[in-house]
Amino acid sequence: MGSVWRARLQALPFALKEGYRYLRASVRREPDRRQAALEFARRVAKGGNPDSVLAALDRFAREDRFLMNVGPEKGLLLVEELGKIGSNARVLELGSFVGYSAILMARQLADTGQIVSIDVSPEASEVSRAMATLAGLEGRIEFLTGSAMDVLDTLEGPFDLVFLDHWKDLYKADTEKILARGLLAPGSIIVADNLGPMFGENPYLAWMQGHPDFESRYVDGHVEYQSIEDGALVSRYRGRA
Repeated sequence: MGSVWRARLQALPFALKEGYRYLRASVRREPDRRQAALEFARRVAKGGNPDSVLAALDRFAREDRFLMNVGPEKGLLLVEELGKIGSNARVLELGSFVGYSAILMARQLADTGQIVSIDVSPEASEVSRAMATLAGLEGRIEFLTGSAMDVLDTLEGPFDLVFLDHWKDLYKADTEKILARGLLAPGSIIVADNLGPMFGENPYLAWMQGHPDFESRYVDGHVEYQSIEDGALVSRYRGRA
């Protein structure tokens, strides 16, 4: 059996459980999961405390409804890579969702550091902005709404770290755009999440691993809040070959 089908069989109990959670929320007329996560965090997290907000989101994802943010396990990879860069880093994130990874990284930055987070969904940007405010980190994160292809044209580089965590089939095109716009400097890091077998074959993986301008390593992990096999690719930009 191939790794893709094996991973998807592993995911079957999760899919059934999540389907039940979705139906329960629909019957109860509960809000969209992003808004529900924000309301939950406002109830249980300590305002101005990023770790408390992240813990609330982790709890919501485990006990209420699944959240497709990076989660605590692979989140450590982001923390590790950002720690190598330093507290003044400029970070570009594609995919805000509820602001989890932006908060995770922004709490490590000094006031001179900056995160620019892009999401095509106005609801995601709104919830993420409110979540960052709850965490007391709104001054370090700018949430922009629109397609990455459009918004990238408005940005000036370089960025020290790029985190790809939105539509998986856009990773390659987005990276090509980032390169064409000159948004990286030698030594810049790109971390791309959800490249494990559960998500199918992604052309980004082989393309980036064979790219002469990058040095890449694949890091094994699990789908957030699950035991399902997953992985992320960490790529360091060498500069133009």
